[in-house]
Amino acid sequence: MVADLLGVSVRHLHMLFEMAEKSFSQTVTDERLKQSRRLLREAPERLIAEIAASCGFESLATYYRVFNAAYGMAPGDFRAEGTDRR
Repeated sequence: MVADLLGVSVRHLHMLFEMAEKSFSQTVTDERLKQSRRLLREAPERLIAEIAASCGFESLATYYRVFNAAYGMAPGDFRAEGTDRR
């Protein structure tokens, strides 16, 4: 979809990231995680499943696994930690 929007081939899009520190997929996942962290803090009334879906994660289990791998804690713990600081 991104390649189509940019008017390039999927291969070309991936080639653009070959010299970067992260692949295209990793970059997209990182941006989705950053957005979800922001929403976890700014919208405590929203369900975690809703936030995960709104950030492009099709599976809640995948979201939890990826979030935990990136930040060393579950999304709910991250949210609670932010609430404690307020």
